[in-house]
Amino acid sequence: MKILTSSLITSIIIASASALFAQDSKGSASSKMQLVKVASLNTIDANKEFQSNVQLVQQQRALAAQLLSKMESVQDETEHKKLEDQYENLKQKLDDNNQLMFKTYGFSLNRNYVLTVEKSHIHMWVTEEEAKKINSSQKGKKK
Repeated sequence: MKILTSSLITSIIIASASALFAQDSKGSASSKMQLVKVASLNTIDANKEFQSNVQLVQQQRALAAQLLSKMESVQDETEHKKLEDQYENLKQKLDDNNQLMFKTYGFSLNRNYVLTVEKSHIHMWVTEEEAKKINSSQKGKKK
């Protein structure tokens, strides 16, 4: 039994930037990068759905890399064609899902992100009498 649970209520996905370099005519210079808010997840369910969707596209990308690696090592032409067809189908699904993720959340596999928790709630198990007492004291604080 969990005594303490934390519920993620609102989180923000922020595009994170690490050191990138811009090319100019004299060579390369470091670009100044900024964190930019790209989406808000306002419920626990929205956060779970986002996490699930991220996991899906990451798994698809890993599977595509495995298929590509197998294709390079397979000598049999029939087997190679079969793997190539699987790879092309998976690549199309991955591209579609990545585009949908970008439209929905501003998320792309080509970027790095920071997930920031804006608000959490901590819950504890209490008796009905304790709950009434806690709720009434919290209502008094809100006034």
